[in-house]
Amino acid sequence: MSQEIEIKFCLNRAGSETLSTFLPRLPIVSRSCYELGNSYFDTPDLALRRLDMGLRIRRWGEEAEQTIKCRGQVLGGLHARPEYNTPIEGERPDLSRFPCDIWPDEETVAWLQANLHPLFRTDFRREALQLAQSGVAIELARDEGEIVGRLGREPIDELELELKSGPASALFDLAERLAALGGLRPGHLSKAQRGYRLAGQAAPWALRSERPAVDDLAGLMEDMQHHEACWLAGVAGAAERMGEDARLLLAQAEGRHWRAPLASWWRHWEAAPEEALLYGSDYALFLLRLTRQLHGA
Repeated sequence: MSQEIEIKFCLNRAGSETLSTFLPRLPIVSRSCYELGNSYFDTPDLALRRLDMGLRIRRWGEEAEQTIKCRGQVLGGLHARPEYNTPIEGERPDLSRFPCDIWPDEETVAWLQANLHPLFRTDFRREALQLAQSGVAIELARDEGEIVGRLGREPIDELELELKSGPASALFDLAERLAALGGLRPGHLSKAQRGYRLAGQAAPWALRSERPAVDDLAGLMEDMQHHEACWLAGVAGAAERMGEDARLLLAQAEGRHWRAPLASWWRHWEAAPEEALLYGSDYALFLLRLTRQLHGA
């Protein structure tokens, strides 16, 4: 088992352009490019999803690997989940190759194995840079491609920073340097979560009826990012809910490193919500710094 700790960004055109000039400044020790094809599996009633698990087969060249990701934590753009990887032959996953203690019981895993079927695909080109300096190793991966499900297709343009060794603070340091460039939005939705929607296996985006407690910083940030997704999907009232969460967070932000970027972002958002503000450095730095505080990094 490995514990995956990564920070994910979504890019717009400005982010793509500035990234190309920034990357040569990094301590790159190796670079690779390859095509990845990923098929995601679940049962017709989404039993794996109810267990908060995600199962895929990934193929590159002549190689194939099956991966299962278990219950973890998503905070801001930070993703931390235990995952298990094993080689695989054929077109279907083999759940017996994963540790038995991740399953509720033997009957469950046998039923899952018999009822698995493919739900959606993610196909993309990955450019991976291995960075190393002062005892820290980070993989920076740029993914460009698409997610394909029965309801259609969505583009993939993401940047992932994965900590290989060293303190989590180093991961946040690099993420903040990138966020300051502009054109990057911390991504709280995985490719799999987006894929379930394109497979018609997720409820439509909607405003939440319940609100987090006023002193629940993590809950308010998660609520804000949920309504960010609602706003991008065209849900009425989502921009106002984001503003309400921002006001509640600002009330508790005195003396915090994330107060200034949040206040700056909120003033512009209240005046005129627009997609460019979600890719601005203020929004990204606010989310990263609050996440960093909550993560203790």
